[in-house]
Amino acid sequence: MDTHGNRALFSRAMVKVAACTMLAAGLPLAMYAEAGNTEAAVIAAQQTRTVSGQVVDSNGESIIGANIVEKGTANGTITDFNGKFSLKVAPNATLVISYIGYKTIEMKASEVKAGQTITLQENAEMMDEVVVIGYGTQRKGDVTSAVASVKAEDFTVGKITDAAELVKGKIAGLSVTNSSGDPTATSSIMLRGINTVSGNTNPLILVDGIEGDLTTVAPENIASIDVLKDASAAAIYGTRGANGVILITTKTGRRDQKADITYSGYVSFSKWTDTPEFMDTHDIIYGRTAYTYEGYDTDWLKAISRKAGFKHNHSLSMNGGTKTSTYSANVVYSNDEAIMRKSDNENLKMQLDFTQYAWNDKLKFNFNALISRQKYSLNNNTYAYRQAIIRNPSEPIYNEDGTYYENFNRLNYINPVEIQNEYEGDTRVRFYQMTGNVTVEPIKGWQTNVMLSLNESASVSQSFTYPDYYTLAKEDNYNGSASKSEGNYRSQTLEITSRYNHTWGEHRFEGLVGYSYLYNKYDVFSASNGNFPSVAYLYNNLGLGTLLTEEDRHAGMGSDAYDDTLVGFFARVSYGYANRYNALLSIRHEGSSKFGANNRWATFPSVSLGWTISNEPFMEKTRSWLNNLKLRIGYGVTGITPTSSYRAQYLYDIAPYGDIQDQSGNWIQTLEVIQNPNKDLKWETTREWNFGLDWSVLDERLSGSIDVYHRKTSDLMYSYSVPVPPNLYGYTLANVGDIRNVGVEVMVTGVPVRTKDFEWSTTLTLSHNKNKLLKLSNTLYETDDFHELYGGLGEPISTPTHYMEVGHSLGEFWGLKYVGVSENGVPIVQVSDGNGGWVNEEFNTNHNVMENRQRLGNGLPKVYLGWGHTFNYKGIDLNLQFTGQFGYKILNAWRCFYENNSIAYNRLKTAYDLRPAINLDGTPVLDADGNQKMVRLSNTAAQYFSSDHLENGDFLKLSNITLGYTLPLKGKIKDYINNLRIYASASNVFCITGYSGLDPEVDNAFQTPGIDYQDKYPTTRSYTVGLTLNF
Repeated sequence: MDTHGNRALFSRAMVKVAACTMLAAGLPLAMYAEAGNTEAAVIAAQQTRTVSGQVVDSNGESIIGANIVEKGTANGTITDFNGKFSLKVAPNATLVISYIGYKTIEMKASEVKAGQTITLQENAEMMDEVVVIGYGTQRKGDVTSAVASVKAEDFTVGKITDAAELVKGKIAGLSVTNSSGDPTATSSIMLRGINTVSGNTNPLILVDGIEGDLTTVAPENIASIDVLKDASAAAIYGTRGANGVILITTKTGRRDQKADITYSGYVSFSKWTDTPEFMDTHDIIYGRTAYTYEGYDTDWLKAISRKAGFKHNHSLSMNGGTKTSTYSANVVYSNDEAIMRKSDNENLKMQLDFTQYAWNDKLKFNFNALISRQKYSLNNNTYAYRQAIIRNPSEPIYNEDGTYYENFNRLNYINPVEIQNEYEGDTRVRFYQMTGNVTVEPIKGWQTNVMLSLNESASVSQSFTYPDYYTLAKEDNYNGSASKSEGNYRSQTLEITSRYNHTWGEHRFEGLVGYSYLYNKYDVFSASNGNFPSVAYLYNNLGLGTLLTEEDRHAGMGSDAYDDTLVGFFARVSYGYANRYNALLSIRHEGSSKFGANNRWATFPSVSLGWTISNEPFMEKTRSWLNNLKLRIGYGVTGITPTSSYRAQYLYDIAPYGDIQDQSGNWIQTLEVIQNPNKDLKWETTREWNFGLDWSVLDERLSGSIDVYHRKTSDLMYSYSVPVPPNLYGYTLANVGDIRNVGVEVMVTGVPVRTKDFEWSTTLTLSHNKNKLLKLSNTLYETDDFHELYGGLGEPISTPTHYMEVGHSLGEFWGLKYVGVSENGVPIVQVSDGNGGWVNEEFNTNHNVMENRQRLGNGLPKVYLGWGHTFNYKGIDLNLQFTGQFGYKILNAWRCFYENNSIAYNRLKTAYDLRPAINLDGTPVLDADGNQKMVRLSNTAAQYFSSDHLENGDFLKLSNITLGYTLPLKGKIKDYINNLRIYASASNVFCITGYSGLDPEVDNAFQTPGIDYQDKYPTTRSYTVGLTLNF
């Protein structure tokens, strides 16, 4: 069914059915307008008049159970199944008409005509209290789990590339990191720490109930983002819920709504947040590098970059509805020309949603279509960036004859302009998703829905390298190289759900049962060839290359396919009493094709309870200042699946050295086993307790929540060394290990200032997580309790950067401990003395062995912070969003490689800095005047990694600032334009940090976090102006 129904649907389901069940149970119709009244007022018949009518919502749908009360008395009634009422009142009475989630209105009884239709308007503040949960919605006051919700009006505005950027810093426990300026890069997200050592760490993302990703829909068409953080909320999604669930709900139309058309657009300019300070031409002249002065002054980074990045984005949407239908359509186009040349990204996204009601709303049809097209440049820009910063700035770009200036005598030393110009290609992605829902409601309160969804994605990549490209320039008779590849993804989803709502007195009940089926299929194909008769063919005629027929050089071709199936049965029961006590129980029984024959099915239960203490009678005296005080407790079980489809089965491949000769002398290729089967392979299982407290005081001017959780994941999947024979391969994937995560999340929202024309509101989020690896071995599968991990520091360093050890946290750095610099300019490090102690020695590459390495700190932040401010003055609004990370280390890979005087390439200016010299015993080396001697790094010291390259990563960043103005429209223009808002925005505005690198916001890779790599697309700062126009 439509698992992300809009707010109005929730309101109707919540209270209308409640009224139905009260009426059906024969409860009295008299309602009491004020607390403390226990008897209906008696009105003399000769002094009364009868008023009657029908109460409906803004969509024209009947409101069942609306309160109709004679003001100042206890005389009242509620509307019936058709929203109708009849009430005897005093001749001059005033009627008070109210309903939860709608604005209360007052009407003179004398003005109400017999049978008159009365329309209640939705109360936006009440609607904001509605949150999306798994397979439905829930009023925030009834929530018993750790659930966070952000609506569209609170999203971050500006140059937004994916859904995560909309809520960055706004949800406690959700880490959103943007560590690249590449226009195709998406945010890195993590929720409540690391739950696996080899599985998937990403939260499940559902877009209108269908599995997707952060870029599935355009940010402009998102109505809300809800995050299910704990296992009691996510367990209904079973194996996909252990890392949390992000529910993205798109915008829809409303019944009886005139066509509402909105255009929003912006243009954005971007520049580097920062650039590294390398030696310039003057330094070359002064002999501070190994380069010789070549007579030029070239800014290599400028040569491969544009003056500024430029993006324009346009969104046009239309929403509306009739008495029996709703519709919504949205088209978004964007074109991002990033700072580096040949790094472009063009997107077109279209979405259509249509709903038709029939048979007095007993039958509903919904159709949703999503179509997108994307084209982005293929490039080698990260390598071009590396070559630009290490290049001799006194060398020219071109020779006098127009050819590229190259010096192939230096190893891996390439002209970066050549890298960009002599490589051409792009990737084109086509995506569509079709979803249909049929909902039947034979009796009020009982809905059965069937949802069928199909989505397909096809990606075609094509590239061509010209003969002057560095990989071909040294080759003879190699007139270009071309490749083409295609990847296809197809997903089919079937969901059947049936829910029932019932309310009697102060009791509320909802039951849900369902079935889901998900099938995924992937296939890829690739081909390559080279040495074409003409470069004009590019990648459009692969068959013409001669590598197909040559003996020494070969063309390439490959293909692959894999699939998986997931089937689940689930149920949930929700109960509430008197707005004080709430309970939520769910269970999911799920089977996956990814696991062994003995463990393909598992069960995932959850339970959560809530107690709203502030609604207890004994809290009566606190209600003048305490608006809400609620305790929550939840427990749930979720799972984690492998990242690939066939980990429990035998896998075979061509044996590279296993050819055999038949009787005729022909060589025959043979197969070899590359993976052992494991019929007992199963889910990694996460069990989590969550304890929460929600509070608000002073008419909700100050409110907040705190959640404390304890999460343990068992049966961690890990690849274990096994004997051969009896096994046919040396490693087997098995479930053995345990890991624990504990943490706390805090959110505080306040309105420090509120006057007639001005308001300042602020929200602070804080989260802390601590993980610990508890076990990696058992009696059947054993491995070392300690493992070195390589974080990707390439040649010539290529040493471990982290370790994984039982009894310790993941993300710990591991390397040589730096002491200082010797009188010779050589780094001094601690090395093992062989007896459990340490001695100081001048570094050489022989010291890069395990016994010399030490624990050096953690790359995962201990505290994540988000701090948002909103200021409103008449039509002016100002929004500031701060983010921060604290208590972690960053490995500055730039310094590892380029803060060195022995390299044959350009180097950081800091390599020439003077450093205080020390003796091996740590005492200072003194000069003739008794002062500590200052030395420069030696030109013989090798590149390496030590604690000297680890820096404190703490930062506080102004991630976004937006200033907007809603123009006051007057006169005839209001006949055409409902609303006009203009705004200016900036992202990545400034950063307060002690880190010496470009940006302390680095990728939190779950095994080797905290590395600021030297070969990446640096982050950018953007400046945006835009407008929103509503007709």
